Amino acid sequence: MGGSPTVVKRSPVAMGWLVSLWMFWGLFLIDAAFKMQPKINADRTSTPSLFDPISGDTALSQLQNSTNITHVLTKDTKTTAQETQRMILLRANSLPDLKLNVHTLCVCNLLVEQCDINCCCDPDCTASDVSTFTTCDVHIVTGDRELCKHEAAIYLTVISKVVTLTNPSIFCIETNNYKKGSSFFTPELPSTDNFDRLVKQFGGFSFGTNEAPPSTSSSTSHGYQYGMPIKVNGGYLKLPAPLATSACTDNNPAAFLIDQTTHCSRRIHKPTNCTSLPALNIKNYLNFKILPSPNADWNSGIPVLLTSIILRSQKRTLIRLKDFDVNNWTPNQVVNVCRNIVLEVKYVIEYNNKGNIINATAAFVLGAIDSSMGPVQQLFQISFIQNNSVGVPLSGNPGYVVGLPLVAGFGPNATIGIIQTKDRFGQLTVMKSSSHQDCLQMEGLRTPVLFGYNLISGCLMSITNITNCRQWSRIIKNMLIGPNFPQSVASFGNTPVQNAKDWVTIKHATSIIQKPSKTATTLHISTSVKFTDVSASAQPGYKSKPMLDAKLPYDFFFPFV
Repeated sequence: MGGSPTVVKRSPVAMGWLVSLWMFWGLFLIDAAFKMQPKINADRTSTPSLFDPISGDTALSQLQNSTNITHVLTKDTKTTAQETQRMILLRANSLPDLKLNVHTLCVCNLLVEQCDINCCCDPDCTASDVSTFTTCDVHIVTGDRELCKHEAAIYLTVISKVVTLTNPSIFCIETNNYKKGSSFFTPELPSTDNFDRLVKQFGGFSFGTNEAPPSTSSSTSHGYQYGMPIKVNGGYLKLPAPLATSACTDNNPAAFLIDQTTHCSRRIHKPTNCTSLPALNIKNYLNFKILPSPNADWNSGIPVLLTSIILRSQKRTLIRLKDFDVNNWTPNQVVNVCRNIVLEVKYVIEYNNKGNIINATAAFVLGAIDSSMGPVQQLFQISFIQNNSVGVPLSGNPGYVVGLPLVAGFGPNATIGIIQTKDRFGQLTVMKSSSHQDCLQMEGLRTPVLFGYNLISGCLMSITNITNCRQWSRIIKNMLIGPNFPQSVASFGNTPVQNAKDWVTIKHATSIIQKPSKTATTLHISTSVKFTDVSASAQPGYKSKPMLDAKLPYDFFFPFV
């Protein structure tokens, strides 16, 4: 029965549909396999990979076997995540336990997972380690000593134990029933509701609130406040000061009510710089006006009043100038010497009780320097004085404090008592010694007399026969007592000027010296200050012995008497 074979013909459309179906099914299985892989690795569980190079199984052959495993791991992962989230919320809504546990507290445990030498409470130290210690750095760790009974951990090289100690004081605490007392304040605990708000409040470099800061106009409309920069037309009043080195930095703002004294140096690289450098010119420290208040109009600025100009030579002699025209004292150069250079600037700011600046003065010390001698040393000072105030710093209350200056003044006056200068370090002074010991170069240099400090200073003066005796007397007197020597000294460090009886008059005793010869003579002039304790020394005192007044009962010797 021969017949021709049957030939089945498939249409091209059917073949294309079948190929597309198989490709879609393969992509679906591969995508499912990739989605399963992160769930398996997230729990760090050892599972078969999608391709095993040893067995040769493909992802398609392992997919059915791994379906159950993936389901279990996914369920466990979700359970672990929920448990972790629940624990985080519990910890976020509770404060840490503030109770001291003496069992685990170990202040000498510094190394992580290592045994610290001689630290007997270190949990990383084994018994063999502790046996090699020579001593224990921490012998005892106690709880709250204010409690009537508190635990204490005792550590020795041979034994460690926990004991209960008893406070012998009758004012001990029996029970600490106020747990919040262990903290300074009760902070707001973070939660899912307030977390975003707390991040905005405490998430920056500084803590703050959601409230807007008060405007500058409302808070400072009545005047300057403590620490505020002082405004001038064009910026702020700046006081040069050293920064990292001794070199002057001109960007240091002067703060209201903060007295400052700075020392810094300026280097002159070329001789022409002493005339072109603004920091050495007196005009640079006067060409501005100070605003009386932070929000004052620019036209209401207060000019700085020039009160004093002192000229210092290269030999350090001082001359007070009467010419206050700053145009005559600008820097100038003669060969290598720069003259009229600003060496010292002292500002005095006067203010009222409302914080408004009402006056500003400046005093200068100008000098001559050699440009080849190195940097120029400058001093800048600013102080504040309240208007119509009579307060003077005390040197003790009531007795003097060792190291503070003696309080002195002029008088007593019949109407106002004692007259004092505001410079507490310039009330009672003596001449200041120097290395060159030349009296003429030291004229005007004074040092205050400090309570309890004995001192001696002196200098040498060359006198020729040309000078007469009266000139000797005047020069020597000026050297010894200075231009303004006080008349009285306060008995106490806080003696008011109205109590004239509490001021001691300074007595002067003069002795006659022989006239020097007609040849050149060198005199030695000296000043000494000595404090002598004249108070009576303390004598030991004892109470009298008690008298015995014994009385016996009338029948004490019964029945013998």
